[in-house]
Amino acid sequence: MVKLSKEVEAAQVGQSESAYVPMLSATVGRSSNDLPPSNFLLGTQGVATRDLFSTAGVRQRVPFGNGVWSASWQAAHTTSNNPLNSFDPSVASGFQLAYSQPLLKDRKIDAASVQYVIAKRNEASSELRFREAVVQTVAAVKQAYWTLKALRANVTVQQQSLELAEELERENTVRVRVGQSAPIDVVQVQSEVAQRRENLISARAAADDAEDRLRRLIIDPNDQSFWEARLDLADEPGGRVPLPDLDAVVAKAQRERYDIARAQNDLGNAATSVDYHSNQRLPDVRIEASYAGSGLGGSQLLRTGGFPGIVTGTLNSGFGSVLGQTFGTNYPTWSFGVTVSHPIGRSYEDLSKVQAEVERRQTAQRIASLQLDVATSLRQTARQVRSTAEREDAARAGATLAKERLDTEQRRYEVGLSTTFLVTQAQRDLLQAQVSLLQAMLDYQSSLVTFEALQLAPAVSSGDTVGVNGAAVQMIPTPTPQGMFRLSTTGIPQ
Repeated sequence: MVKLSKEVEAAQVGQSESAYVPMLSATVGRSSNDLPPSNFLLGTQGVATRDLFSTAGVRQRVPFGNGVWSASWQAAHTTSNNPLNSFDPSVASGFQLAYSQPLLKDRKIDAASVQYVIAKRNEASSELRFREAVVQTVAAVKQAYWTLKALRANVTVQQQSLELAEELERENTVRVRVGQSAPIDVVQVQSEVAQRRENLISARAAADDAEDRLRRLIIDPNDQSFWEARLDLADEPGGRVPLPDLDAVVAKAQRERYDIARAQNDLGNAATSVDYHSNQRLPDVRIEASYAGSGLGGSQLLRTGGFPGIVTGTLNSGFGSVLGQTFGTNYPTWSFGVTVSHPIGRSYEDLSKVQAEVERRQTAQRIASLQLDVATSLRQTARQVRSTAEREDAARAGATLAKERLDTEQRRYEVGLSTTFLVTQAQRDLLQAQVSLLQAMLDYQSSLVTFEALQLAPAVSSGDTVGVNGAAVQMIPTPTPQGMFRLSTTGIPQ
């Protein structure tokens, strides 16, 4: 799942980069327009116009400076029976280059760049979360390994305890048969044997459960031998590991632990949001520039006489001549200017900046809280390492003394100076001491694993204090700059 989340974040980076991809557009079409006569020159005849036209263009948002450029070209072939036309048919062509550059608002940072920056940080956070999951998984495998090791050792201890009880049962049976012991001694030992056999059955079931948990962590479930494979545990517990300088470990973990690094990325995202909303509060000042060329050709109608004149002939010019006019200097059109817009009063951007500032402070506070949790957990785990090491020493000494006591009590029993009850009690004490030693050894190894893992990642059960927030990538269309033209009183650009 974590790996899939990593792929999702990488896909979102690609989505945010698409805002800077050049956009190509093209149109090819025909049109027909029949209009009734609208002036006395047309008489009673309507005007019929037929067009064959095409347009093509490309526009792109520039990643540096956040400007937008565009280039477009169009061509048309038109026929009309309008007596006022100078060409019939006419061939027209034109191109335009335009650029729009923000100077204040959107120059340093805009919506598209915000999405890209946040998506990149979230991709880095997903990589950190993946590494964090690896550390947690390795720690879980180690914990499961040492647990299985201890439970299998417990099976051996329970088996040995059962064998001691069975041996004592056989001895008591012989003693009762020859009249050296009362029958109640055999009943007492038989009850102990039944209890220890039950303990052995429970120990084997617990060991099998632990093996299944370890199997799930290290074996592919699609493997046909998933349930049949027996896990042989080769590694033995090592010697005592001296703890490093705790203060240095805590300081390093507070700087470099994966969850804190992810939280720092979230803080960077919050700071980016503050920068964006601060920039959006500035006036929108833009430089707009454009250059266009046009050409016209076809069958030009030659007229003589008064207005509108009589057509006496035609002068034909081909499409090549039209293109020469278009990309030459025959009919240039250009514009250059500055546009300014700014809201009056408290705007949406002002409120958004306040909210972004609050979220940034909240994230900083969560990081401080997380760093405190890191220090607390590492110091607590270090104490657990020391205390479990001391417990292991004490348990080992206790197991040694319990074995000596059992041997002594067994020798006393053999010469008639002890009882079945005392021997059984000594066996129970030895079993309890051995189980306590196994538990102390398991706790020591587990605390070492936890201490090692906590330096890089939080415990699995603690969850994320600061989570990774996916970038809400939205499609931001690239605008088409048109340049600046003075509007006439009719609203038509001049």
